[in-house]
Amino acid sequence: MIATAYPLLKVFDRLLPPLVRADVAQLQGARHLSLLAAVTAGSVPLLTLMYHVLGYDAVGMMVITAGSVMMVSPFTLNAGLGLPLARDLFVGALFLLKIGMALQLGGIGAPTTPWFVLCPAVALLIGGLRPGLVWGALVLAVLVGLFVLQRLGALAPAPADPAGMAVLQLAGMIGLLALVGLIVALAIGAAGERRR
Repeated sequence: MIATAYPLLKVFDRLLPPLVRADVAQLQGARHLSLLAAVTAGSVPLLTLMYHVLGYDAVGMMVITAGSVMMVSPFTLNAGLGLPLARDLFVGALFLLKIGMALQLGGIGAPTTPWFVLCPAVALLIGGLRPGLVWGALVLAVLVGLFVLQRLGALAPAPADPAGMAVLQLAGMIGLLALVGLIVALAIGAAGERRR
């Protein structure tokens, strides 16, 4: 399935500038970034609605703000910015979103905290080992900081809404597994393309 689905990423080629299309590695990364931005565009309205229904409108506004930045990140390539900057714009928006969500939803124990794993995973997929390690180190530093702040009592407690938190945990785990599966599939497809 991966071998047949991977060529479908070529649909994004028309959006990419000629300089990016001329370099195979950059083209592959730009396709991945474009697909992730498209997935973001589809999920932002659903996530915003879910947070609104559960009564977390502030988190919904964070999703809209960060999601907007993530959605436009591939278009920065047409403005002459390089793939590393477009990648870091996407991952940086995701990173700041996860920090904001952790601060709003219970610190280190927030149901959205596991999503931090997407920051180094996306950086690794689009940019390779070095960006993946850098973003991994940033995520680790933030997680340690959240833990320390929570132990010191400097963070607001988790919302006292067990039903809402349970919904967030379930939706979060399902969404995270789907995105990690997509990233793994893209990485396998990219490896297959390089072997050809």
